[in-house]
Amino acid sequence: MRIINKLWTLQALDSAVLILLLGIITLLTWLSLTDVALKTQQNLQESTTSLQTAHDSFLRQVKLETLIDHQRQAFDTLNEAFFKFTLNPNNDAKNRPTIHKLTDELRQHSQALLADWPAEGNPTLKDDYKNTVGAMTRLADEIDDLSLEDWRRLAIDAHDTANHARQLMENIEELDNHSGERISVAIQHSIHSNVDNTTLMAERLDSIKHNALWVTLLLMVILIISRMYFSTRFQHMTKTAQTAQQVAEEALKTKARFLATMSHEIRTPMNGVIGMTRLLMNTPMSKKQTDFVESIHLSGEHLLTVINDVLDFSKIEAGKLDLKREPLEIRACIEEVLNLLTSKALEKNLELAYAVGPSIPLFIEGDMVRLRQIMTNLIGNAIKFTDSGEITVFVIPRSHKGHEYELEFQINDTGHGIPADRLDSIFEQFNQADSPLSRHNEGTGLGLAISRRLVNMMDGEIWAESTIGTGSRFYFTIKTRKAEGKLKPFLYPNIPEMLGKRILIVENNPANQQALQDFCFGWGAITEAYASSSEAIARIAAGHTYDICLVDSNLPNASVLDFAKYVRSRYSKQELPLILVAPPNDPHPKDIVRELFNLYLTKPITRSRLFDSLMTVLGKLNLTITRPEQSRLKLGERLPLAILLVEDNPINQIVAASILDEIAYKADIAENGLEALTALHKKAYDIIFMDMQMPEMDGLEATRRIRADFPPERQPIIVAMTANAMDGDKQECLAAGMNDYISKPVLPEAVEAVLERWCNTLPVAATQDNTQENTYETTRT
Repeated sequence: MRIINKLWTLQALDSAVLILLLGIITLLTWLSLTDVALKTQQNLQESTTSLQTAHDSFLRQVKLETLIDHQRQAFDTLNEAFFKFTLNPNNDAKNRPTIHKLTDELRQHSQALLADWPAEGNPTLKDDYKNTVGAMTRLADEIDDLSLEDWRRLAIDAHDTANHARQLMENIEELDNHSGERISVAIQHSIHSNVDNTTLMAERLDSIKHNALWVTLLLMVILIISRMYFSTRFQHMTKTAQTAQQVAEEALKTKARFLATMSHEIRTPMNGVIGMTRLLMNTPMSKKQTDFVESIHLSGEHLLTVINDVLDFSKIEAGKLDLKREPLEIRACIEEVLNLLTSKALEKNLELAYAVGPSIPLFIEGDMVRLRQIMTNLIGNAIKFTDSGEITVFVIPRSHKGHEYELEFQINDTGHGIPADRLDSIFEQFNQADSPLSRHNEGTGLGLAISRRLVNMMDGEIWAESTIGTGSRFYFTIKTRKAEGKLKPFLYPNIPEMLGKRILIVENNPANQQALQDFCFGWGAITEAYASSSEAIARIAAGHTYDICLVDSNLPNASVLDFAKYVRSRYSKQELPLILVAPPNDPHPKDIVRELFNLYLTKPITRSRLFDSLMTVLGKLNLTITRPEQSRLKLGERLPLAILLVEDNPINQIVAASILDEIAYKADIAENGLEALTALHKKAYDIIFMDMQMPEMDGLEATRRIRADFPPERQPIIVAMTANAMDGDKQECLAAGMNDYISKPVLPEAVEAVLERWCNTLPVAATQDNTQENTYETTRT
């Protein structure tokens, strides 16, 4: 973890340096381009101003030229009119209006020219121009008052004035030339300004280019140095991490080898301890001896539980535990757990009950083995830490969408409770609630930790609530979906024989009452449930009739026998059958119970047993369930087999041979794989129980040799019977050619199940003379 943190730190520093360098390049480029943009904008504004000034000057020049041309034409026209008027002796007064009209035009043009006179023009020239125009207009105004003799003098004056005016107009045109020069100067200034700005911009961009090049080279050098430094550090830390990983992997392998070795080495003597104590319990002993042997047997079973918990936890931590997704019957799963733990509950007179919400489907997807393991841990703990009262299990739908379900399981007990400050830590590995009660009860401290891991793998969560002196309540949830499974007879809804039957339920335990109602309702019956016998008696006294009555053996306020006697005083066994629901150690006298009740239904209540009981009292059992006739013969008497036991440990030889002897089999014994091959060459065997670890030749090599050396008709069924119980051991056995696998300690039920599973499809070798060798005759069963 420290190496990983260092790697993250170096990666963060490397990324920070890279981001910093890129940021510096970006900032410098941005600042330089911003300066260039500002200079460009300023130059453009200056150029625009210069050009606008030149444009305005040009417009004024054009207008001034136009006005000067008009003024010159007006002077010339008026001068010509004066001249013609004064020199023609035939002129009369009718030509005078023309003179006046031309004079008015001259006056208008002069006003327009004076309005647009350049501000920088010569003031003296302007005054002279005004006087000349005034003289010309006054001559026109004097025409009407002069005599004919004065006309010639007037013509001469007008001619002189006109000449003066012409000279004056030439002077005015110089103003126009000056204006044009100013325009030219403004344009040239604008051109020079643009050239200067362009040169400055080029120089600035060239400077930016060189600066950017040097800065970039510098930053690249810094970046290369930093990358080389960090790369070296990365390589060093990667090598360190690889070394640490190799060490961790080697530690895991060592741990796995250690667990495998310890599991094998512990299971081998445990098989002898548990097997021999079981054999010893079947022999006559005194009460004291029996107690001693039972204590040894229970200690061996507890040690086996410890080993299984450690192995399961190791698988979960290594991530090698996979959950199955297959149809499972949730109610059957709970019933199997309750049946498994019934004997422990009976030792404390604890009552076990469960109820599943009716909206939950019969079959869901999941791993039945692991779900059963969770409930076994939680219910087993509840029994362990409860001295009196009851253990109840409820399953309710927490959420439901289509075929998707989230189910909540509740396991309630009436034990001493768990301190509030310990609730959060009880699910930690190797941790238990610290109390005198927890120290009194043995345990690995792994059960709840394993349960939490399994629940998490099922996309759920687990938690607990508790009240000191009242009890505890454990919750866990799983996410699943509806599945399809094969229905058993008691799972079908609306059983014809039970449709409409009225069933009276007298049960004071809420969970049991709910379970009985749900089961009967699903089969089509009509139920009435009461918590006390007095309520039930009142209903019967009121005239209500029933077809069957289910009565709990532990009713409050009144004896269950008194209730049964009351019913029998009114109805016979055929008219109203009574079924007593009681634990196996029910204290009521058996003869009185047989006299009053039709049947005895053993707790914990399961659907199959309840269904059998109801159909029996209804007389319909043979119509719905076909039960195989139970043979009194032992398996070996019904199914003779030639069996070879390959086991090197003498004690385990005795245990396995005794188990086979109990089911009427006599097994030959070989102490290693070489002896097994020799025995198989001499005699045909139907089944070989093969240990894995043996001297000279182990079970795996012996199996491979058997599969390779013998023809198909001589191939026996090979079953591993070994203390190797680690994950992968079974697959290794099957890969070597074995057919099945049994882990030690070996249980009689497992041996019998394997024989029944494989032998019904196997030709059985029956030697006619056990002393004859190499003689093989087979018969089919």
